[in-house]
Amino acid sequence: MKRLIFAISVVLTLASTSTSVNAQEPVRHDLRVTLYPEEQRLTVKDTLTVPEDLLPDLPFLLHRGLEPSSPTPGVRIVRVTGKPETIPLESFRVTLPPGKKTFVLEYGGNIYHPLAPYGKEHARGFKQTAGMISREGVYLARSSFWYPIFGEGLLIFTLQVEVPPGWNAISQGDRTLYARGVDTTSLRWESPEPQEEIFIVAGKFTQYRQPAGRAEAMVFLRTPDRDLAKRYLDATARYIALYEKLIGPYPYGKFALVENFWETGFGMPSFTLLGPKVIRFPFILHSSYPHEILHNWWGNSVFPDYTKGNWAEGLTAYLSDHLIKGERGSAVEYRQATLQKYADYVLSGRDFPLAQFRSRHSSPSETVGYGKSLMFFHMLRMRLGDEAFVKGLRDFYQENRFRFASFDDLRSSFEGTSGKDLRSEFNQWVTQPGAPKIKVSRAKVEPEGD
Repeated sequence: MKRLIFAISVVLTLASTSTSVNAQEPVRHDLRVTLYPEEQRLTVKDTLTVPEDLLPDLPFLLHRGLEPSSPTPGVRIVRVTGKPETIPLESFRVTLPPGKKTFVLEYGGNIYHPLAPYGKEHARGFKQTAGMISREGVYLARSSFWYPIFGEGLLIFTLQVEVPPGWNAISQGDRTLYARGVDTTSLRWESPEPQEEIFIVAGKFTQYRQPAGRAEAMVFLRTPDRDLAKRYLDATARYIALYEKLIGPYPYGKFALVENFWETGFGMPSFTLLGPKVIRFPFILHSSYPHEILHNWWGNSVFPDYTKGNWAEGLTAYLSDHLIKGERGSAVEYRQATLQKYADYVLSGRDFPLAQFRSRHSSPSETVGYGKSLMFFHMLRMRLGDEAFVKGLRDFYQENRFRFASFDDLRSSFEGTSGKDLRSEFNQWVTQPGAPKIKVSRAKVEPEGD
C-alpha cells in the first residue's frame, strides 16, 4: 500500500493543474525541528524561499494550534479562516515586502491523531493517522500539515531534527549529519530533488548500513536483529541493481527499511515504512519489499498526475509482483488470480476507468487500480514486444523524473519508441470502464477420439 495522501490532500482549495505545477519553480524549505515525544509536540523554524510567481501574497494551510509568526522585517501574517476538515486546519495569508523572496516562519504546538481504520474494509486491518507525535514514535507527513502547504506544487528541502537521546529520525534524501549527544541527537536530511511532501519518522531505532551500488542501503529496527537487517540490506542492493538495469539509475542516495510502530506498508521517496509483523514475514522480501523499492521510480520520482489517474500502482505491480512471479514460473497463475479478483469484486456499478483511480480504499478500487492496470500494461507489452516496451519505460523515466506525469505521457513514450499509434488502446483501457465479455454461441459437443 502506497502512502495514502490523496484522500486528505483534496481538501486543499489551493490546488492547481499538473501543467502549471510542472512549470512552477519549487518552494524551498530549510527546516529546523525539535520533537518532544513525551509532550506530543514540536517546534519549527522554517526558512522559506518562494518563486516569484507566487508573490507577494501567499495563502497557506497549517495544522490548527501551531500559531505561526515571522521575525523577518516587513512580513505580515493574517489568519484567514479555519477549515473543519478531516484534521483541524487553519488558513493563513502571508504578505512579503517588495522584492523579498525569503522569509522565516516560526511555530509550534501539539500534533496527535490516534490511529483509525482506513477505507471501507476495516477487517483487513488498515489503519492510518493524519499525524502523530508520541512516546511510541513519530509520524508526520503532508497530511499532518506540520509545515506550511502552498498549494499542490513540488518542493525541495533541508531538514535538521533534534530528538531525545536514544532516538533517531528519518526523512527523504541523504543524511548529512548524525550527532548523538548526552541530551539530544541531531540529524540533518537534505533533498535537492523536487518532492511532493516532507516526512518525518522518528523513534528508538538500531540502525544498519551497507553499500548498494551507487546508493546506500539502510535498515532501522525497533528491536535489534542483525540477521534480519542483513537480509533486507542484501535484498535492497539486489533489487536496486535489477531495476536500474531495467529502467535507469536509482534516483536517490539511499533506500531505507524503517520499522513502524503499527502495521503499515507505506512507500516514501528513498525509504519504506513497514509494520513490525510485516517485516518478519519471510515472503515480504520477495513481494512487498521490491514493490516498495520500485515505487522510487514509479510514484516517488515520476509523480502521478492524480487528476488524470494514478498509473503508478499498476505499473509497479506489473514490474515487481508480476515480474518476480514470472521469474519463478508462476506468472500465468498470478494473472489468473488477478482476473478472478476482477470478476469477484468489480460487480455491476463498481467498475470505473483507470483514469479515475486515485488510491486504494476498497477491494473494487484495488482490483481496478492495481489489477486491471497491471493487465493493461501486460497487454501493452504483448502488443509492442519486450524491446520496445522496455525502451518506452526507460524513455518515460528519463523524460519525467521529478515531474508529474499522466497516462498520456506514458503513451507518448511508448509511441516514440515503438513507432505505433496507441491512441485506440489507451482510450479503450484508460478512459472507459469494463473488460472483455466472453460469449459462446453455436457450441457443439463431439466425443473425444480414442
